[in-house]
Amino acid sequence: QKMLFDLLQNRDIPVKLCLGRFGSGKSYLMLAHALWLIQKGEFDKIVFVKNNIEVKDTGKLGALPGEELDKLGPFIQQIADHVGEFELEEMLNQNVIEPVHLGFIRGRDIRNSIIICDECENMTRQHIQLLLGRVSSRSEIWFIGDQKQCDSLTFEKNSGIQALIEGLAGDPLFGMVKLIKSERSKIAAL
Repeated sequence: QKMLFDLLQNRDIPVKLCLGRFGSGKSYLMLAHALWLIQKGEFDKIVFVKNNIEVKDTGKLGALPGEELDKLGPFIQQIADHVGEFELEEMLNQNVIEPVHLGFIRGRDIRNSIIICDECENMTRQHIQLLLGRVSSRSEIWFIGDQKQCDSLTFEKNSGIQALIEGLAGDPLFGMVKLIKSERSKIAAL
């Protein structure tokens, strides 16, 4: 986690990847650090991108009611788990956090923001390329994933994480940390 903290503080490395098992603190540490950087005035907001894939071998829920934000609500609940429901609602209202469905990211020019792509094990090589292409001036992109939690054969055969590592390994703009220990609870560690 200290290595991840060091990577998150390094503004010379704008493409960051944190891999690790569930409960290792990847999402929590990256979200907390991103919010701290926004409070310091280094970035304007977090653009939170997730491929809204349901867990493998579960029945389809169908269309969710409401407006776009209502539909994205279940997919950003992990943020509320870390900051609280009220705080998340405030951050959404103040545009500190902007949730974006991966399907609506094409054509965006995202400036002075931290783009957080969570659950990137459910993204293809093309998704990763698309996301990298959204990063504009004074922005960074942070990927979070666990290759063991992939929810579709599509993502196993065309792994965005693997493409990211193979394509950017050794590039000075790219850094990666892997967390190996579950910190959530003794039960989660089982």
